[in-house]
Amino acid sequence: MRSVAFFVFLEAALLVSSSASSCEGYEYETDEWYIKRCKFVGTVDVGIYIMVDTAYGRLLQNIPSGVISYLKVLVNNVEAHFWNFKCPDVKLSLLGVKQLTEQEENSFKKYKTFKNESTKKLDPVFTLAMFNRWVNKTNQCERAEVVYLLTSDPIRDFMGAYRLEMKAASYFVGPCIERRTALSTDDGESFSGVSGMVQQMARLFGIKWDDSRSPTKPCSTDAGYVMSKNGESTKLANFSCCSYEEWEFSYFFGARGKTCFNQTHKSIHSENDKLPADFYNASEYCKIFSGREEAKTCSDIVGNPQLRSDLGENTYDAACQLQCCINQTHLNINSPDGMKCGNEKVCIHGFCVSKKIRSTQSNNRASDEPREL
Repeated sequence: MRSVAFFVFLEAALLVSSSASSCEGYEYETDEWYIKRCKFVGTVDVGIYIMVDTAYGRLLQNIPSGVISYLKVLVNNVEAHFWNFKCPDVKLSLLGVKQLTEQEENSFKKYKTFKNESTKKLDPVFTLAMFNRWVNKTNQCERAEVVYLLTSDPIRDFMGAYRLEMKAASYFVGPCIERRTALSTDDGESFSGVSGMVQQMARLFGIKWDDSRSPTKPCSTDAGYVMSKNGESTKLANFSCCSYEEWEFSYFFGARGKTCFNQTHKSIHSENDKLPADFYNASEYCKIFSGREEAKTCSDIVGNPQLRSDLGENTYDAACQLQCCINQTHLNINSPDGMKCGNEKVCIHGFCVSKKIRSTQSNNRASDEPREL
């Protein structure tokens, strides 16, 4: 049986390798062995424990519906970018939230002042290394596969990525090598940190940046996929085919996720699938993005031919755009993620995508019930 399994694995590996230049679906996806193997691998269930620093914690205090509600939606929004991961698929569970004290964060935070600048900024690489050491030393939430630090501090990568927009840090395949930590920023209001967190979770899963691959790979670094370029904001809501291939090869054929992730978690409070559109209405979103209290939605882009011409002919994607009016001016922004744009479709990052309907399952592993911050 072992030899048979090995040759099945070898054949599958060769299929993945040979299809890398086409980035098309694999012919064997309908084969019985593939379906059985996919069922065996199941779901990669990732428990996340979020730590917020003091500055970010103060921002979260302004949220009327509560800190836990906001962070749960944040995690759901990150998971939505992994909906297309099917074998295995991805489930993110928020296990708990902890607000750090100044004494705690001073033990691992490192700031630097860049030349020709007067304000100090957080050094993500050094801070992450010290944060990981602190988490392991103090045994912070051992049940979680990922311990994630959210901050509102300005971050500047002094190792070479200082020109890039999205400042964050994580360890490649971190949960498998006792480096289960990551950090990034969020404004505590508009879910601005989602894209950065998606990228860092992908790195923790072992997905490389597209711009670090061989030039022979068919994944363009200019396409704007989630992992197109290290640290840059994304244009699209999905990953490149190279990312999908890497994910499937690592977890499906090697079953690496069985020892690093595959556990049953219990999320804090009740399970829900709420996204930002369930957290804010459209006019509230306009106020947040414009910073103006008088801002509100003013046009139905789907029914406006002039606006439609600027957005293309896809009615579904057009539904994922908002026009905000501020007195006599207007501002076009993406609709909040989770806004309905069709039958069982929602907006994610300005694009209309099929929503993953996940059946509610009982959770066996107990979790700490964190206090509201």
